[in-house]
Amino acid sequence: MRMASKLGAALLGAALLLGSGPDKASACAICLSAITVTTGQKLDAADQVVLASPLAGGRQFRIVENVKGEASIGAIVDATADRANQVASQAGQLSLLARNGVSLRWTDFGGVHAESAGWLRAFLRTNDGRAKAPPRVWPLVSPAQAVSDSTDWSKRIDLIAPSLESDDPLIAEIAFAELSRTPYEAMRALKTALNVTELRRWIQDPALAKRQDAYLLLLGIAGDTDDMALLEDRLLKAHASKDATNVAALLAADLELRGPERVAWIEENYLLDLGRSLPEIEAALLALSVHGGTNGAIPQRRIVEAYRHFIRERKPMAGFVATYLSDWQAWEAVPDYVEVLRSNAVKDPASQLAILVYLRDSPGFEGRLAAEAFVKRAD
Repeated sequence: MRMASKLGAALLGAALLLGSGPDKASACAICLSAITVTTGQKLDAADQVVLASPLAGGRQFRIVENVKGEASIGAIVDATADRANQVASQAGQLSLLARNGVSLRWTDFGGVHAESAGWLRAFLRTNDGRAKAPPRVWPLVSPAQAVSDSTDWSKRIDLIAPSLESDDPLIAEIAFAELSRTPYEAMRALKTALNVTELRRWIQDPALAKRQDAYLLLLGIAGDTDDMALLEDRLLKAHASKDATNVAALLAADLELRGPERVAWIEENYLLDLGRSLPEIEAALLALSVHGGTNGAIPQRRIVEAYRHFIRERKPMAGFVATYLSDWQAWEAVPDYVEVLRSNAVKDPASQLAILVYLRDSPGFEGRLAAEAFVKRAD
């Protein structure tokens, strides 16, 4: 994951989504796909989804079964491949097609076993189409995350969890992509349903390296003391080598297993350690933000306390946590940010903007007056 780009987008998101209000159903920031809309989202948005038999030439398909909507069985349609997410067809499979209700164009997502039709129907029933208010996502990584979402995550997560690494590659791709945008709070509900042995195997599999962040998070949710030792070993190696790869997920999983006392260790070894690189610091902040947004294993007030410590000690980076604090309506940091603005320590415009948004949203006069004074000085 590219932590720097994710965090920069979060700061920009403060301006883009000002006034939309916080949303606890924001996707988990650590394993969220960075730039693409998932296959699941495209299926949710389609007015018709079918299984079809490919005809000679590769562009035409005969519809054989409806998954969503009421397409004419036996009808022949033209479809173009989904270049972002298409999964190659295997012998004996049908093609999964979806139609855009506006353009009326069909897209081919690749091959799927006919037996997966029931799973796909159940999957699509977990989105009732009744859109909620656009979430204020942290971090904002794609325009797709700034639109309304009508997914019932409590139902969808129960459906996709058993299909991770399914023998049907397209179903596995859909399941994992949806896991990647599942709110962490919904992930935590899977604690007793997850297969820990499988998670441990997937984390060790080099072929699944790109999926490690999500599986590490799940291991933190479902794991035990043996997994604490595994995470500890990987964290110590990453810390010694100053490698930020998977550190956000490792820290978030470690926090889930160890509880609030682990926050102080992260403060000492990452947030306040002047020898840490920017990607490492950003990874630690993201790990803390996941827990701050759920108020579960770690009380939100403890995360806010760590962020305030970070603001006071690392003033030039203070804007890195402003969007999180705004989302949580944690106004305790107003005096800290007022002091940061007065010190003129923050030079990055995006960070300044995030702090100004936080102060302007705050309920008291102190923050708003400080924001106005800063803008006047800048003019």
